[in-house]
Amino acid sequence: MINTSATSYEERKVAFEAYKNTLPKEPSGDVKKEYCVGCFQKSDWEFIHEELMKDGSLEDNIPTDKCDCINDCLQSDVRGIYLLTDTEATELRVNPKVNYVNVNTCVYPGTYQDNPDNLVEVSPTNRYGVTVKNQQQVTAATGGILENINSDKLNRCSAQLYRHTIKKNPWVTLGNPQVVVNDRIEQYGTGVDVDVIVCDQDMWFGHIEFQDPDDITNIKTYDASQPGSVGGSASTVAPSNFVGGNVLKSGFASSSTNGTCGLLDLVLDAPYYIDPAWFEADAGNRLVQRWDGTTVPATAVAVQWWSDASKRSAAFASAGTVSYSAISNYSRASCNGSNTAYKTGTGYHGTPCASQAYGRQYGWAYNANKWFLNLYGTNSVGFEVGFDMQKIFHVNKPNRSSDDTKNPTISSNSWGRRFSASELGSSGYYFYRPASIDGSTTGVQYTSWSVNGNTDGSGGTAPRFMTNRYTSGYQIQCEPVSGSPVTAANEMIAAGVIFVCAAGNHNQKMVKSTHADYNNYVGPNNNSSLNSTQFFYSYDSITYHKTLDRGGFPQAFNNALNIGALDDVFISGKGMKVNYSSTGDLVDCYAVADDSLSAADNRSSGYARYDSFYTYNSSQSVLSYDRLFNGTSSACPIAVGLIATKLQYNRTWTSSDIKNWLVSTIGQQDADDFYYGTESTTVNDTTWSDKNSIQGGAGIIPYDSPVSDPPTPPAPADPSDGRFTISSGSLVITGNEEPLTISLNN
Repeated sequence: MINTSATSYEERKVAFEAYKNTLPKEPSGDVKKEYCVGCFQKSDWEFIHEELMKDGSLEDNIPTDKCDCINDCLQSDVRGIYLLTDTEATELRVNPKVNYVNVNTCVYPGTYQDNPDNLVEVSPTNRYGVTVKNQQQVTAATGGILENINSDKLNRCSAQLYRHTIKKNPWVTLGNPQVVVNDRIEQYGTGVDVDVIVCDQDMWFGHIEFQDPDDITNIKTYDASQPGSVGGSASTVAPSNFVGGNVLKSGFASSSTNGTCGLLDLVLDAPYYIDPAWFEADAGNRLVQRWDGTTVPATAVAVQWWSDASKRSAAFASAGTVSYSAISNYSRASCNGSNTAYKTGTGYHGTPCASQAYGRQYGWAYNANKWFLNLYGTNSVGFEVGFDMQKIFHVNKPNRSSDDTKNPTISSNSWGRRFSASELGSSGYYFYRPASIDGSTTGVQYTSWSVNGNTDGSGGTAPRFMTNRYTSGYQIQCEPVSGSPVTAANEMIAAGVIFVCAAGNHNQKMVKSTHADYNNYVGPNNNSSLNSTQFFYSYDSITYHKTLDRGGFPQAFNNALNIGALDDVFISGKGMKVNYSSTGDLVDCYAVADDSLSAADNRSSGYARYDSFYTYNSSQSVLSYDRLFNGTSSACPIAVGLIATKLQYNRTWTSSDIKNWLVSTIGQQDADDFYYGTESTTVNDTTWSDKNSIQGGAGIIPYDSPVSDPPTPPAPADPSDGRFTISSGSLVITGNEEPLTISLNN
């Protein structure tokens, strides 16, 4: 184990609050400030906009004085940003054409920016010319892939690749999740010409996981005897069909150059990709060379492109803009880092997520166009702006030259808002499968709510359907009702961005609108209607319902794909959902998660890699190492990477098409191989305590199948060695068409 500068939650909280206090704050008093105004439809907004721009409007519930429009949000039909006083905002909210009026929180991060730890789904710890080692349960085995890190551990992996190559879990067939399997990991696609955007905290671009081996030299091991020091010579190798580089490579535009790092930042690099003419018109002032050799926009120019329509080519003047203040502090040093310096942002979550989506060792989509967006970490853009940026990127990016079609865009989101029992009501009334939600159905009183227990409703305690959560604290995902970030997200998805998100890590049952549990909620009175339970959460600028079994923010977004997490151990010889993963029929599928391997940065502890250091441009890199990753935070990017390999060949697929592929082609796991459990259908079913149950949901685990035909068997690891090799300690089993050979490694 490598000791790093890992910090505790409380230490990170103190540091965040100190940082937050330095940021711009919302002005106090009834003074002009930025407000987002959203309407129900385009015609409503056009009317409201026209009236707000008048001096002396005579319309009811419209401010009399002219209100300056800061941003007319051309990327949206129903919203804009205006300067309003609190009084004017209150008046405007009453107008029947207005859906919401909320403070533009992104410009006042000192007031509204949330601690990233409150958003990330944290949970308990945790392709090639030759065979590589794969293992499902990596922490409990002696002689496993985390031990004796020599050349035989190059490109080692946990289960996220090999498990998803076939429908039935191969370790279930072997009867032991600790067995090390040697295989080439054949796959049908690699994500070519698919734009994958990992949206997370700040992440480290300089990890060897994201570099082209052809462009780096002097590979070194980690010296375990002297922590932090360089060991002897090593090697590294990419998948045999690895492409390398990024979309800004030589030939893209007249000033473009090749770089060794495959990642690009959506904020800092996408403007050049979308609008090369603007940057080439004054290349000397608008373009710079990144640390890895890639020609990229100067940071200030990129920020201007996003926030000022006059600072781009005329062809993109009406593409829409975002608030300058939301992205003005976005920087390469804070959000990306380099080969010789870790990023200065305090996030620890983005690097593993990115590696499991498109890393060359840990990701399925290693040939995708790899984009990253700091959505909620240090100096992040925030939700609404991040969604708008992804929409603008998708709509305006260039078409593929070979056939003049637009590349698919898939967005990976391993985060989610949740609330505590105390925030929803430690006492009150619950409504379980109510006949109505208008207040005419009487609720049942509860006087205490233990979110980490299995109380039975006796003595006024909350019943089991409310207490079937994995952990205390932040653990209940509630339905977002309205707010500008929700509008922006749904507009982004409607524009064609495929949105994939983590289902959550609190064993919440989340169901579709057709399910009997969809209308479960809590309220303060025995006649509380669902609408009367609405509450406004200022960090998000979103109004929520106090629902208990609906999708949350972002799981409830229109046509979002929700990914649950698999355990790395078995129950009665079967694979299963891990106890913390959310479940129910709103979860579209489950992917490898618990104790998976990923790339790490300096914000977490980790494990040595064989290829720990490299040299580029005469500079030795800082240490690259790996970490255990888990949770639906891990399942989400793993699923995204695999889905991207399908989009490579099905370029017009929508989210609905992917859902149909999962149901119709992938299908559910055999009950002999996967544990389903029994769905709980009453408030106090004892089965609520079964946290491995998928609660009536679909037991779908995506695998690398063609769209219509079953997958072919994995190719031989080596023609001379047989089709496969399995090793556990000293035992080695190899096989082909010939009889199995069993031997001992002594």
